[in-house]
Amino acid sequence: MESSSELDRLHFFEQACKISEATYASNPLDADNLTRWAGALLELSQFQSVPDSQKMIQDAISKLEEALSINPKKHDALWCLGNAQTSFAFLTNKEDEARPYFEKAAQYFQQAVDEDPSNEIYLKSLEISTRCLSILTKAEEDTVLLNVIH
Repeated sequence: MESSSELDRLHFFEQACKISEATYASNPLDADNLTRWAGALLELSQFQSVPDSQKMIQDAISKLEEALSINPKKHDALWCLGNAQTSFAFLTNKEDEARPYFEKAAQYFQQAVDEDPSNEIYLKSLEISTRCLSILTKAEEDTVLLNVIH
């Protein structure tokens, strides 16, 4: 059973989604609202089954892309989009399927850093994303080497 704090967290983000949905109905060009809505969806995705989580993450990605179409330099939306891509990558079954999501995440983290270079969270996210890509590349190289040997 989920703890009281987890249930409170679930309820909080469900309410945040409802508020964002209502705000969107009255002002669909509010990039801040779209970013908050996507962030709440990403949080809620952690409470779902893998297929439902993937669907929720895709919905968050769509909202973040919409926010960026309104304000392409919105660094918090770029960072959140990097997180969404990373989350989706970790939910894929195969390394070759995960790679494009990790690559997109690194691109979005880099864009967030470009817009706000002193943001330590953005810098750390970019560093971790780059490290994940490096580990994935090493694993792919090892797999190729094993296939050559056998």
